[in-house]
Amino acid sequence: MTLQRLPASAVYALAALGLLLAAVAGAAHAGSDGPADAFQGAAAGMAGLVIVVAAVLVRPAWPLSLGVALAAFSGHWDEMNIPVPLDRVLILSGIGSALVRKWQEGRGLRTRPIDWLLIIVGGYAICSAVVAGTIDESSPRFNLLDRFSLVAFVAFYVAPFAFRELRDRQILLGTFVALGGYLGLTALIETTGPRGIHLPRYIDDPLVGTHFDRARGPFAEAAANGMILYACAIAGVMGALTWRDRRLRGIAVAVAALCMLGTLLTVTRAIWIGTIAGTIVALLAARETRRFIPTVAVGGAVVVLVAFATIPGLQAQAEQRSENDRPVWARQNSNAAALRMLDEKPTFGFGWGTYRTESPNFYRQADDYPLVFIRDVHNVYLGNAVELGLVGAGLWLFALLWAIGGAVTMRGPPDLRPWKIGLLGMTCMYLVVGSTTPLSFTMPTLLLWTWAGICWVERPARQHS
Repeated sequence: MTLQRLPASAVYALAALGLLLAAVAGAAHAGSDGPADAFQGAAAGMAGLVIVVAAVLVRPAWPLSLGVALAAFSGHWDEMNIPVPLDRVLILSGIGSALVRKWQEGRGLRTRPIDWLLIIVGGYAICSAVVAGTIDESSPRFNLLDRFSLVAFVAFYVAPFAFRELRDRQILLGTFVALGGYLGLTALIETTGPRGIHLPRYIDDPLVGTHFDRARGPFAEAAANGMILYACAIAGVMGALTWRDRRLRGIAVAVAALCMLGTLLTVTRAIWIGTIAGTIVALLAARETRRFIPTVAVGGAVVVLVAFATIPGLQAQAEQRSENDRPVWARQNSNAAALRMLDEKPTFGFGWGTYRTESPNFYRQADDYPLVFIRDVHNVYLGNAVELGLVGAGLWLFALLWAIGGAVTMRGPPDLRPWKIGLLGMTCMYLVVGSTTPLSFTMPTLLLWTWAGICWVERPARQHS
């Protein structure tokens, strides 16, 4: 189905996300003295109440889309003087609304085999944390929700009926085109603009997060920012190909180009590799996209050359990053320690959230690189294997591949075709970055599982008269 114009729901999504971002920016610039804090606390409480009420009154796609988008600020609400994690409130409201509406349809909450596998995988990880004694610790508990990610499993379950109709999917698409515009402009300002004008202001604080010298956006982390910039670029391309309004298509094209530039500005090798690999796989996967390969290759090369030629210091920074061996040494050391731990307890692992406390005993001085300690193993697959053993890590990886494979191969409505192609690109990015980082940030994993869930919609059976 082609769209004669952008549905009103997508327009409302752009406006709603803009208002939420404006509210976030206002809170981030607010003072921190007593009356201001009291006002912000009351405002946050009212916002939470409004969100819960709205979740009952509006389509579940609204709170879910806006909640996933606001996960860009996850973990940094305190820096903005907002005591309530708005992203989690919205997501939980959307999940609750979707479940209630599904139940009210009279067909019950049906489960699929993959849902039972995810219940087993989630239960396994929770039991591991309980046995290891880390379930009461903040970091391991949030890693269960975000990195593993239990919330994403639930989002995967509700996505097929929360985003069942075309207008529901347009809400998410419009939201991420808007988010891409914000993230792309922020990345450009971080690289070329003056300091002190970022929204929220913690982006400009070197004491918050990491990678202050790169485009890290509201995540305060370059890899997470790059992953979502790439996802927003995919959303921009989808909007440019499906929306019929020329002005909106132009905006979508501009957002896609800006986000692709933003992935370069992260100056992160895993993001560069993931962008190239994801784009190639997505274009090769479908007959209708293969003809774009030469155009995309030439366009990408032009963007890189122009960026290096016009953005001061970018080429030198990229060369410096490519020649910096310290991150490589850190990963070699942590991977080697993880392999030694896995060799000692291969079946069930050391327990969820134990790498930080147990790994120092397994670091060794190598012959060809210096000893560098880091808190987390920078490989999510190896990290899961160390803490959950080959049993738990194998179940998790099998569930992930089943979810993605089923989403791509399932015969769904024709308008889901671009979503499936985009999912391939996002999956490649996730697999590449997951091999070089612990993936402890909230949004990339949540978005991947939600996107896969959207594609788990079977084509309705034909009615025979």
